[in-house]
Amino acid sequence: MKLRFAHQLRAVAALSVVIYHYWGIFFSPVIRSIVGTPASFVPVPPGYTRHVLSPPFGEFFYGVFGVAVFFMISGLVIPISLRSLSTGKFLIRRFFRIYPVYWFCLLISIGMYVLCSWYWSTPLSDRISWPFLLKNLTLLHSATGIPSLDFVCWSLAVEIKFYAIVALIFFIGRQAHQVMMTSTAFLALCCIGAYFATHGSGQEAFFSYLVSDMRYMTLMFLGCLFYYVLYGELSARAALGYGVIIYALFVTINAFYENAFFGPLVKNYSYALILFWACYLLRDSFRDNKVLDFLADISFPLYLVHSMIGYVAMPILIDKGMSYTFAWMVSVGLAMLVAFLVHRYVEVPVNAFGKKVSDFRRSVALDTL
Repeated sequence: MKLRFAHQLRAVAALSVVIYHYWGIFFSPVIRSIVGTPASFVPVPPGYTRHVLSPPFGEFFYGVFGVAVFFMISGLVIPISLRSLSTGKFLIRRFFRIYPVYWFCLLISIGMYVLCSWYWSTPLSDRISWPFLLKNLTLLHSATGIPSLDFVCWSLAVEIKFYAIVALIFFIGRQAHQVMMTSTAFLALCCIGAYFATHGSGQEAFFSYLVSDMRYMTLMFLGCLFYYVLYGELSARAALGYGVIIYALFVTINAFYENAFFGPLVKNYSYALILFWACYLLRDSFRDNKVLDFLADISFPLYLVHSMIGYVAMPILIDKGMSYTFAWMVSVGLAMLVAFLVHRYVEVPVNAFGKKVSDFRRSVALDTL
């Protein structure tokens, strides 16, 4: 089942993240040095971009907001998958949904690092090394203190953990109240864990890494509530009760890491929650839109490839005499083209293959009975 409002929100989320990186993070000298652009290249941000990293009000950050919208969508659609699939079948399909596309886009990112080094005659980034790449392949690299090769896949690591946790929760019990009570209890334990992780001596431990991701994951659990109300498995009042508790846990967990109850992360995730809630209430008003539907279809590969394409292509285009404005426009077009090709020739086929593999596993299991 494809919910039109949630699907089209993928386009909004993807564009928000692209704007954040092309109009904001691009001007960070740290990012350019990591990619391999020489220090002598210093672009001047035009006036229309300066609000991206220095919001005039509300501390609205496009990228944080966009990722939060993605998390809300995941929280809504993942239970829909688990509703009709066994835990094993769900995990197989999720593997093929995420990893093959991610690995292919990782190759594109490596290619962009090589292109940048070749064009500027700078040393190849330290990130292009076997230890770095091998740990990025698993999407568990941040547990060992290694950052993302493409600057964006940290959120996929959060998604992977959510898949595993929610699959375990559904294995324990699939009734709506069972799932939400177990989820709430789990987040409460994580809240306690976050306190000890941030007030003890083991802040760099794997335990700290695990519980710190709960501040992102709470939005996915809130997304689950929309699913239960949509399918009539929870009343709106019951869902609101669970939602208030989970939101309070989110604010508390994040406060341990930002030292503020309503820091930038809480504010932007709240903006995403409000937008998602409004679109959910108006879901019957959504209609097919060729532009939004296209961007939604390619949103996953676009999310994965846009950062490295922009960080490498924009400096080269500007160095060739193109203005910054035209450079980011060309880079957006290039990123969308690459994302479309990845979607059509990688994402769609591997998703179909993943369904066949999961169905074959089920048929084999039935034949052995």
